[in-house]
Amino acid sequence: MLDGFLKYLSSVSYQEGEPLESEALIVAQKVLHNMGLDFIPPTYVAFLKHHNGIKANGCYLFGATVDDELDIIDQNEQLPRPEKTILLGCNEFDLFGYNYEKKIYQIIDREDFEILESYAEDKLEAALGEIFQA
Repeated sequence: MLDGFLKYLSSVSYQEGEPLESEALIVAQKVLHNMGLDFIPPTYVAFLKHHNGIKANGCYLFGATVDDELDIIDQNEQLPRPEKTILLGCNEFDLFGYNYEKKIYQIIDREDFEILESYAEDKLEAALGEIFQA
């Protein structure tokens, strides 16, 4: 599913969040929903089961972690984001989000929210490669 991206990760130095606990995922889903957002997309949840947040080369993928820079709840509360979008990650210039109305992953310019790239839900690996510029 994500072989190319995982191969890229093996070639760089990265930090990872703690292993995903089902309780943490449930809490994150509920809190995001209570914030007026939708649930984390299933393809990204599957990714979190293997890599619950990643930081590498100035890029971040958020996870169901405990109060750190990789925490999906904190980042969705703190970072400006387009409507109908859950933020899943970022780099210095762009946001990585999931538009739950259109059911697509998006690379979004941080300044003006211009959609730079869009990916179908089953194209998570391509979206990850784009945000990491892998």
